[in-house]
Amino acid sequence: MKIFGKQLGSIYSIILIGASLASQALAQQNTASFELGSIATPRTINPAANSTTPSSLAGQQQNPFLGSVPTGIVSRDPIDLSLSDAISRGLRYNLGVIENQASLRQAQAQRLRALSAMVPSISALLRQNVDNLNRVAIGLKIPGLPNASGQFGFQESYVTFSDNGLNLDSMYRYRASKQAAEAQKLQLDDAGNVVALAVGTAYLQVQSSEARVETAKAELDSARELEEQALNRVNSGLAAEIDGFRATVQRQTSEQRLTVSAANLDKDKLTLARLIGLPSGQQFNTVSKAAYQPWIGGDLTSSLAQARNDRADIKSAAATANATQLAKRAAQLERAPGLSLNGYYGSIGPNLARSDATYSLVATVSLPIFTGGRIRSDIQDASAQLDRRQSEHADIVGRVDYEVRNAFTDLQAADSAVKVAEKNSQLAQRTLDQARDRFLNGVTNNLEVIEAQQDVAAANENYISSLFAHNLAKLTLLRAMGSARKDVNKYLGGN
Repeated sequence: MKIFGKQLGSIYSIILIGASLASQALAQQNTASFELGSIATPRTINPAANSTTPSSLAGQQQNPFLGSVPTGIVSRDPIDLSLSDAISRGLRYNLGVIENQASLRQAQAQRLRALSAMVPSISALLRQNVDNLNRVAIGLKIPGLPNASGQFGFQESYVTFSDNGLNLDSMYRYRASKQAAEAQKLQLDDAGNVVALAVGTAYLQVQSSEARVETAKAELDSARELEEQALNRVNSGLAAEIDGFRATVQRQTSEQRLTVSAANLDKDKLTLARLIGLPSGQQFNTVSKAAYQPWIGGDLTSSLAQARNDRADIKSAAATANATQLAKRAAQLERAPGLSLNGYYGSIGPNLARSDATYSLVATVSLPIFTGGRIRSDIQDASAQLDRRQSEHADIVGRVDYEVRNAFTDLQAADSAVKVAEKNSQLAQRTLDQARDRFLNGVTNNLEVIEAQQDVAAANENYISSLFAHNLAKLTLLRAMGSARKDVNKYLGGN
């Protein structure tokens, strides 16, 4: 797996999924549906190749952050799942984190491989030889001697060593591999923030769906009560039959809304369970209720400063650029002379008790004179890689700045929207109460009550969507600042 794929440009919009969803929730008050398919995949690093490949965020290959390794035994009773528990499970079992952990181990293995090229290799040899030489077979005929030597044997033991690491280019390649491993470690940290964003968003969506189910139940109870009152008045001759028809239609509509809301809740729970690796079929209840809470973090200036200091992907990009700089220097030093040492020390004789010492030491100085343009091509390739990595680092710094500003703007808009939505919900409920009183006192028919019920339903949906957008804007801002994993409970833990 490799860093900074062609899809890196999509990370800018993908990491801002919270901000875009918040805008959608404010603009489309009848729905707050969320698609997790656009969660960003952190880059992974191949320190050996030090080149790029796109991370698949769309198409047939599924984003690894949408998957997990289901772990555990299904409990008969639903388990209580807090936001902190959900994120903790995501950090352990989400496939994106697991793949980044594997990539880190690969990067560390590449570092050890680069180190092994710089240190001597030592091995031991113990051998028993049994031979029978045939002079005819090798074309050697000596008059007076038999054609075969007869069987004979000898024993030998050696300690051999080889040191090819006395080359400047090997030293720089090792340093480059260390930087690449550090970059992958930082990328694993960034993957934790992506998991916090994905799991936190899915958790908020479950809570919104639960609120819609509770609202739909309340609306259904109100519709059933209105239907009963309307039918009683119709049967008593105090109201026209059309009032009963209206009330029945409203009750059936409320039943349908409850059915759809319950189905959406089940699907949202499946999505959350899939992200955090719950065993298949495990039921759970959310216990962290993220009610409205104003933003208590810093202002825009402090948020920008924190993002520049804390974002692991910025640090990872800087480490990758440094690794590429070292790789370019290593390519340039391929023209420098190299020194290698090879030798052995041992003993040989009829047996090890009667043997003579034998040894060899060879020092070689090599200087490339003509390589057919290979060194020049290595330098050119490393230089191009360096330009790319430096440009990507500068681009990430700019994108993080944009993400924080955009998330801050959405947070301010969502904060205002949720306050207005709460007031509208209260006013709509008061309007419904008055309309019901007017209907029961015979001042008007139940059309006014049904319209008031619909207004209440719309106002409740508006409040649920606005609250979801506000909490999601906070979560997105935390991700943009690089502290979603650390501070999510502080701002969204709820009661």
